[in-house]
Amino acid sequence: IFDPGFSESSFGFRPKRSAHEAAKRVQKIIRQGHTHCVDVDLSKFFDRCQHDVLMSRVSRKVHDRRLLKLIGRYLRAGVMVEGVLQPTEEGAPQGGPLSPLLSNVLLDDLDKELERRGLKFVRYADDFMIFVRSERSAHRVFASVKRFLTQRLKLVVNEDKSSVRPALGCEYLGFTFVGKRVTIKVAPKKLKAFKQRIQELTGRSRGISMAR
Repeated sequence: IFDPGFSESSFGFRPKRSAHEAAKRVQKIIRQGHTHCVDVDLSKFFDRCQHDVLMSRVSRKVHDRRLLKLIGRYLRAGVMVEGVLQPTEEGAPQGGPLSPLLSNVLLDDLDKELERRGLKFVRYADDFMIFVRSERSAHRVFASVKRFLTQRLKLVVNEDKSSVRPALGCEYLGFTFVGKRVTIKVAPKKLKAFKQRIQELTGRSRGISMAR
């Protein structure tokens, strides 16, 4: 019902729209001359999305009252805190089967707004970056997008983790984009974590070097 209407710039939890495909889209955008990116971090997205805002978006496509009621129950199912079931007044269950789809449903409004403005962006679930051609434009876009997210979608932007920076060298979904040809590489942090994990699995007693 929902997927055919989603943006071409939306990746994650969709057929043939993996993190690697999202990285290739970022590469293409940077190669087109978009020199700066706006990295917006949504604070505890799955914990804080408002049920009424989300259900209003769901009801645009779903008209069966029984199904809407079931989705509402899913959102309010609650979480276990020290063995006690606590009702949830906001947020979506992390790891739940519907939560990834519902994140795309809610943030589709953002996608449509960015498209309406003619902006280049890539979104993977709640992780998204917007690309522009100057630092000044990037700061202006960040301010307006933050306003849209807080006022229209009732989401919380983590300003400490959000940033405006050069597109070359930026990290997204564990990848970084470097050099004149905008080569996609595994981000240093992810590569280091991978090497550490291999060392844990193989054991240092084998004398295997991961220095390369």
